[in-house]
Amino acid sequence: MITTFDQFREVLQSSVAYLINGEVFPFAVPKPDPFQVIDQARNNPKTRISKGERGDRIFQTLLEPNTDFINLPLEESLKTPIHISLFELGSMRESGGALAEIIQKVYLPLTKLWKDNGLRWDKVYPILFSSGPNCSTNYHWDPSSVLIIQLHGRKRFHSLKSPEYWCPESVIEQKHQAMVKPTGLSENDILIYELEPGDAIWSPCKAPHWLDAYDETAFTLSIAFTNISDDTSTPSKMEIL
Repeated sequence: MITTFDQFREVLQSSVAYLINGEVFPFAVPKPDPFQVIDQARNNPKTRISKGERGDRIFQTLLEPNTDFINLPLEESLKTPIHISLFELGSMRESGGALAEIIQKVYLPLTKLWKDNGLRWDKVYPILFSSGPNCSTNYHWDPSSVLIIQLHGRKRFHSLKSPEYWCPESVIEQKHQAMVKPTGLSENDILIYELEPGDAIWSPCKAPHWLDAYDETAFTLSIAFTNISDDTSTPSKMEIL
């Protein structure tokens, strides 16, 4: 658990995931209406709706669904195993949007807090990820460092104790085709964090990880930071989108 900015700066450039709390994440996370979130997300033309099938590679997450998810009754849609990704929240973050309160009370204050404590980045932006019952965001890595905030439901976050060993730069360069869970992994190689609503976890840039939902739909606000560092001598764009 990381609770202070001094601790955070020590691990900022590492490849290991950590739970975040204390002065680094001092926020009480509002509880959004799950029906409103799903309804607004599934009707956003920029939302990617995929199968979310649990497996050992990201390709299985991104398979085309065989369900007309957009036209399902809303209550049924919340019980349907579908994976949603939305990289531009649009009206969901504006007044009346399902995530407006999260943006105003967590996202914007957090970016100010981190900036005031000497962290720098080129760009930061929020992303919505939703996994239906028993769906997964399978083994993958992200091009940016990400703060994952659990908003609704529960997810089990898996990462690696020694990511450089299992995923050297030569593997990362292969991108999506290499996003397959190594067959030699054992339980002793894996870090597991149980995420409840209000929990936050730091997932570093290019660090392999995967998340499993339980028997209900679970969604997160993932805050992506491009080129984050604590080097105040290096010019940063500091864009907050």
